Formats: sequence, structure tokens, C-alpha cells
Amino acid sequence: MLKNTLRYALLLGAAMTAEFAGAAELTLYSRDDFHGRSQTVRDAVADLEDVRFNDTTQSIRVRSGRWEACEEADFRGACFLLEAGEYPSLDGRANKITSLREVRGGWDGHPGRDRDRDWDRDRRWERDREREHGHLPGRALGGELTFYTRDDFAGRSLTVRNGSADLRERDFNDTVQSVRVRSGYWEVCEDAGFRGRCRTLAPGEYASLERLSNRISSVREVR
Repeated sequence: MLKNTLRYALLLGAAMTAEFAGAAELTLYSRDDFHGRSQTVRDAVADLEDVRFNDTTQSIRVRSGRWEACEEADFRGACFLLEAGEYPSLDGRANKITSLREVRGGWDGHPGRDRDRDWDRDRRWERDREREHGHLPGRALGGELTFYTRDDFAGRSLTVRNGSADLRERDFNDTVQSVRVRSGYWEVCEDAGFRGRCRTLAPGEYASLERLSNRISSVREVR
């Protein structure tokens, strides 16, 4: 009897250890590149106002688990998936996250939506996914490039690390004339949502984009 009790206790302890070891965790930061105030989250938060971090997040470290981040409380509004990894800049999502929860099992790409209430008559869900891909393309790949508004790396500049489906959100649409790609391979496209004519840029310097000058509207790292 004592032996069975001891065996049960050991099994229970092992199960609890495995559960805690696999617990999901992420940390939110109030500034790019993991600076500013921080808030570590291990459980679902339906309203970040409760922890005084609503519409404050500019960068994220996901230490474990897969997380759904939404722009409205109670996991509503536009949502996107965060895989384990580092997100030094949220680009168009910065200062917009209001609720968070861990995603277990499959993620169907329609977070925060009620299928019965919001039946997809006109491919809204699919188009939203296409548009949102590039803001946060799953795991951060670690690449970096800098756009310039004039040839030969002159004029205003914008450094991009996580891509953007619409450069109007960064006040840089149809403005790029030269590019420095510091790392990674990047796809630049003439239309928002990675549509229209696209070109892949390898690491290097592009002092003039020629026919693509002042035409880039979206950018994402592809490898």
C-alpha cells in the first residue's frame, strides 16, 4: 500500500513538473527593441487595462506557447498569432493590443470571431489573413532593412524588421528610392497586401530602385 502511494505521488509530481515546464509565457514591452516598461503574461488577459498595459505594447518576447493577441477586449476585433520568438517591433500593431490568450491545439486563422454571427459571405476572413500576414509573419526571422526616400541612401529613412502589409501605416507608402538590406531576404511589392509586381531583395545595397522607385507599398521577409 505504501509503495503504491509513493508511486502515485511520484507520478503526480512528474506530471505537475511537466505542466509547469510547458507553461506558456510572454513579455510585453512599451517600447521597440524590448525597452521601456514590461509586463509578463502567463494566463489569458481579457483586458490589459486591468494590468495598466492597454494599447501600450510595442515589442514582445514569446518565451513559450502560441498566443492570440487582439485589438479589443475579450479577444475581439482584429487578432493575430504570436509564435515563440522575438518581435522587436510590432509595426502597424504597436500600441493596439488589448487582450491576450494562449492558443492550444489548432488555430484556424479566424481569432476572436463568431462564425454564426459573422458568416463569411465575401472572403473577409481570408482577405484579413492575407493583409495581416507580413505585420507579424509567425516567428520573427531576424532580418532588417532600411528604406530611404532618395537615391544613394539619402532623405528620410525607415528601418523595418517585421514587415508591413501597408506602408501607409508607417507614412512611407510610394516613397522608397533606395534600400540597404542588412540581413534576410525581403519581398517588396507595389500594392498593399503583397500584391502587384514584387521583387525579392537579397542582403546588400540598392542605391536606386529604378522602375520600383516610389512604388513600394508592402514589404515582408521571406527567408
